[in-house]
Order: sequence, then C-alpha cells, then structure tokens
Amino acid sequence: MVDPNFQTTGLVASLRDVSPRPTCDISFTFSDKTTGEKSELFAHKLILACGSPVFMAQFYGDIKEEKDSIPVEDSSIEAFKVFLDVLYNKEVPLKDMDFQFLGEFFYLADKYHLDLLKNSIVREVSSRKIVVEEVLEAAKVAEIYAPLEEFSNSLHHICSSFVRANLERVLEVFEDEEVGEDSSPILHRLMARASRSKPKPRPVPICKNCEQDPCLNGLKFTKENIVLGALMSRVGNPMFSRTAVACDNDMVYYYPGNGDTKYYEREPFEVLMYKCK
Repeated sequence: MVDPNFQTTGLVASLRDVSPRPTCDISFTFSDKTTGEKSELFAHKLILACGSPVFMAQFYGDIKEEKDSIPVEDSSIEAFKVFLDVLYNKEVPLKDMDFQFLGEFFYLADKYHLDLLKNSIVREVSSRKIVVEEVLEAAKVAEIYAPLEEFSNSLHHICSSFVRANLERVLEVFEDEEVGEDSSPILHRLMARASRSKPKPRPVPICKNCEQDPCLNGLKFTKENIVLGALMSRVGNPMFSRTAVACDNDMVYYYPGNGDTKYYEREPFEVLMYKCK
C-alpha cells in the first residue's frame, strides 16, 4: 500500500536507506519505556513535507521547527518507521499488521493528515474475518483507540459481526481461565454492542407494478388501491393488457391498444384487475 499524496521516483524510495546520514536533515529519537534504550530514525524534511501538510507547516511554515532532532513520545519506533516508509513511497503490506500495530499506524496517519492512508487502514480492518482467538484483542484495541472513531468503529463492526454469528464460541472466551478482571468488562461491552447492532432486516420486496406487498396480481381495481401507470387486464380476459393512466370516482381511463394517445377509453373499476406477473 502506498499513499499517493505525492509523486516520487524509485530513488526517493531508497534514499533514506542508501545514505541516511549525509543527505538527511532531520532525525526522530525514541526511548524504550522499559529499558530506556535510545534509538533514532533519519529522514529528509522536504520529502516529509511533500507527503504531509503537518510536516510542511512544521518544517517550512511561519513558525517552523528549528531543531534537527525531534523526540517522539507518542509512537513506537517500529510504527513510525513504517509510517516514514509510506512517505518515501515504499510498499507497506497492511495485511501483515496486527490490530494494535494498525491502531498505531492509523494514529500517525490521523496526526499527520494522511487521509488516503487512513482510508486504506479502515478498508483493511473492515475486510478482515477474525477468529475467536482474536476477538478479545480486537475489542481491546478498539477501546484503546476509541477517540479515533473511524478506526475504532471498523474494529467494533467486525467484532460485533463475529459475535452475532458465533455466539457459542464467544461464550467460551468468557469461561477461559485467562480472562480476568481487565478483560471481562471488555467482553461484556462487546456483547452489549453486538446485541444493539443487530443487522437491519432486509426490506420486503414490493411489487413494482401495483406497489403493494403482498402483490395485488389478479385483484380488481378499487378507488383505494389503484396505481396510475400500473399494467391491468380485464376480469375474465387475462389476454387484455392496458396501462391505467387516469381515473375518476367510477371509471379507469387507458389508451387504446393501437398506440393512439389522443383519445382515452374507459371502463368501470370492477371489470379491471391488476396484471403484475
């Protein structure tokens, strides 16, 4: 997946890897929250600015960033690296990412205003068929990223769809000994959401001729049920076929069968019936 916010060449796609330090003019620093280990990613301001309006304002706006090293505290280095890959026009396989990583990725796309990337991530999530082992994790991620409604809703949707179709298997998750105090509320909210989001029943097809359900085929015209423009036949003469074009209190009017539309013919309601099928 490539977010085509701008046109680049193959050279740009490999520029950061081939010569990270001599040509790069910006770096992003990360600190592992567990080990405290420091790490760094290098990039080019111009390329980032071409890909994101936020970077454009940050590096070339009225109040531009003067530092050459920017600490990143709201993303893992793994997610940010893949995000930079998108800006460098590299192929990024969304299908290989788990839901947590996609959440981080969507957050960065939202922060840096890459709408095409956001749409691609939502389409990827919506297209997935989850299995029972993934339901709890997917529901957790959906709640973590609740402020990112598009992403969270797409996850909630596939979770709810799975619950409705596999209720017994989801109940097994409730009985899992590994489900503790933190997981149980999430599962209960998932079940509640699934029950509220039952698919709407399909509308019953309505006959296009009489515009009624059930269809009035073979039933006599009345002042209450007549539909102008409907095909009709005579009672006792199913081969007769005309279209009702007007009516009054007693009569139904139709054009003669010779194609002449200058004159009407008319007959009482009770001798005409719907011819729908």
